[in-house]
Amino acid sequence: MHNEQRHADASGQLEPLARPEALTEMVADRLRSAILSGALAPGTHLSVPEIAKRLGVSRTPAREGLIALEREGLVEPRASAGVAVIAGGTRDILDLLDIREGLEIVTVRRAAERMDADGIAKLKALFAQHEAVVAQNDLAGHVELDAAFHGMIREGACNGRLARQLVQIDQQLRVLNSRLSRARGWSGRAVLRDHKAIIDAIEAGNPDAAERHMRAHIERTRTFQQRSAGQAE
Repeated sequence: MHNEQRHADASGQLEPLARPEALTEMVADRLRSAILSGALAPGTHLSVPEIAKRLGVSRTPAREGLIALEREGLVEPRASAGVAVIAGGTRDILDLLDIREGLEIVTVRRAAERMDADGIAKLKALFAQHEAVVAQNDLAGHVELDAAFHGMIREGACNGRLARQLVQIDQQLRVLNSRLSRARGWSGRAVLRDHKAIIDAIEAGNPDAAERHMRAHIERTRTFQQRSAGQAE
């Protein structure tokens, strides 16, 4: 009787137990955040017992959470046991950029065909904010707003499956690039010029121009990342 009272809410109804799926999502979210923030560095070994203990869950949601991250490409199996946060060099980064280029081209073409006036207005407002950040030489702010720009284009393309694939590629690149220095050689103004041209093409409803400017933008990114990776190695 006392146990029933402890687990009842104010209305006298029993509180629902946490669903296994919810626990799995919570584990995956917590680990994903730690990986993307760098708290779990590339190459870090992750085991089911360790994750279960650290997060205070059973081994089942810990295992399922790691499986979800493996599907997203953020962790990879280890020959011995468990998994590890993905790690790689210049070749891996360039391979992912090849995939990203193909997906980004389709996305920006669809955005030019489908983005509505409200979406374009949000892009322009973000661009103005980005200009202010670049003028202040705020590298962290620049990286954040650059990612937001591409996120808005994904949203404007109105293709959820395409967006999910791009998000996974971008997350993998973020992890692999985490060891590179962004302090030297970055050009926020060059990125802004690219973004402005892309926005103008989307507003004009011109998918060919949007594709052309996105290709130039991605090539600039590829050159910078290749140079940064080469310096790091």
